Amino acid sequence: MAALDYDLYSVDSLDGVLGNEHQIAKLRSFASAINKGRACTPLLIYGPTGTGKSLSASLLAKENGWNMVELNASDYRDRETIESRMLSAATSRSLFGNRNLILLDEIDETASGFDKGAAPAINSLITKSKSPIIFIANDMWDQSISFLRGKAEPVEFKRLAPDTVQRILFRIVDRFKLGTGKEIVDMIANRANGDARSAINDLSVLIGAEANEEATEVIGLRDRKSDIFHALDRIFLTNTIAAPLRAVTGTDVTNDMLIKWLDENIPKRYTNSEDMCAAFDSLASASTFAARAQRSQYYTYWRYMNVLMSSGVALSKRHLPESRAAYSFPRAIKELSGSKASRGQARQIAAKLQRVFHSSASDIIRGEMRMLSRITAKAISDKECTKEEAVEELGKTYTLDEKEVDYMLGMAALN
Repeated sequence: MAALDYDLYSVDSLDGVLGNEHQIAKLRSFASAINKGRACTPLLIYGPTGTGKSLSASLLAKENGWNMVELNASDYRDRETIESRMLSAATSRSLFGNRNLILLDEIDETASGFDKGAAPAINSLITKSKSPIIFIANDMWDQSISFLRGKAEPVEFKRLAPDTVQRILFRIVDRFKLGTGKEIVDMIANRANGDARSAINDLSVLIGAEANEEATEVIGLRDRKSDIFHALDRIFLTNTIAAPLRAVTGTDVTNDMLIKWLDENIPKRYTNSEDMCAAFDSLASASTFAARAQRSQYYTYWRYMNVLMSSGVALSKRHLPESRAAYSFPRAIKELSGSKASRGQARQIAAKLQRVFHSSASDIIRGEMRMLSRITAKAISDKECTKEEAVEELGKTYTLDEKEVDYMLGMAALN
């Protein structure tokens, strides 16, 4: 089954956002006051990734008939952009007379130079706005947004409990008849570390990879500083240097694994061909430094690798990325996962060939077995013998049966 589409995760109202009901009540109280004409301090919604912060703000706008005007980490957030895109919306209504909600998502993901002038522009926006304003951050104590303290009312979204994540997953399983069992849902919920977004991505990955053992091992426990999906979000959805680099260096996903995830998902997120080409160029350079580090055991090369595969890929884009596309599980890992039975077959054949060739099983798989498969396939193709005759001869010499010969002929076809 293919990875789930991002739209399938959406809920229709704030009542469907689970785990932060008290915080949702605060948002509704804020909206009620605004609708009654009261002047309200902007909200700063903050908390861990995957707890429903952005979703709740979007649903709040929908629930109240507000038009949402948004800047997120994939948009330029310098003074000019904030003033041109946000200030006019903050001091007027939409074309149909609806109130605008001014939303600045991932406000703590800033970098010096890129966001130069943003803080004064945001302060001006707060002062002049006649529309409700909501800021969203992971960490309200981040130094980059210290200018907001005292100017925005904090609303903390808590990390979700495992049973809450479980309810979210079962809702998706039931709604779309995915057939995923309780054991897998429990495993995902317990490993999600309160991050519903990552849990939903895990559900998609496990379905796409047929919930096999290797896919489960790839996901791993999420009691880490950052996970693969958070790192990918920071790379694909930001135009900064610092945020993607922090995400990459903060995750304990292996370099090779992260490169595979980027390689698989660059075409899904970067739809412009020039952006895609530039991103793959950065990723190729990162792979080169990774290989150099491995060969030379000089791991200072990892510094260059990290910058290229994080900030390099992030800054390759000149167009807005496709932010709603679900991440795809790397095909290279899927194929490895799906070939477990195939690898077992290869080892079984190699064990029989060892009696003749007296080499290690791995050497035989790479060498003698590959050579023997090609010779046999060519002999059958050139009509020097029939398949039945080849099976008989290989059975006598190496004790191989018909199924094992078929496997070797399949190897020859792939090579």
